[in-house]
Amino acid sequence: MEHSVKDDVKYSLVYIAGCVIRKDKEVVEDSCSYFEKFGAFTLSLSRGGLVQAGDSACQWTIFCYMIFQSVCEKVCRNSLSEIFMEISQYYGFKMDKHHCFALRNILFNNLCNITNLPSDKEPKQKVSKLS
Repeated sequence: MEHSVKDDVKYSLVYIAGCVIRKDKEVVEDSCSYFEKFGAFTLSLSRGGLVQAGDSACQWTIFCYMIFQSVCEKVCRNSLSEIFMEISQYYGFKMDKHHCFALRNILFNNLCNITNLPSDKEPKQKVSKLS
């Protein structure tokens, strides 16, 4: 099922998985085969604050991304978080609500940035004063 996600997208999703779990106090013992295969993007961006995501966090992020791609136009933020939590519970990924909120916010923010391209309107007054 996850083979439907392109490898270049998986590089980004492994990075996102690290962002989602970076504030966790406890490090979950997990294999890191996803990070070994798709972690080059994360390593190139890291300035020391990023976390190496384990396989369960990466798989959960990939599954949630696949669901998001099909339901993003049909759900609100809260119901999407509940869907992400259901995925975690069903597959035993042990992700918490704050992980669901973080992933939801990242995915919706990216969707908004893609769909609302910058317009050709005049720059804000503050920016023009600085020039």
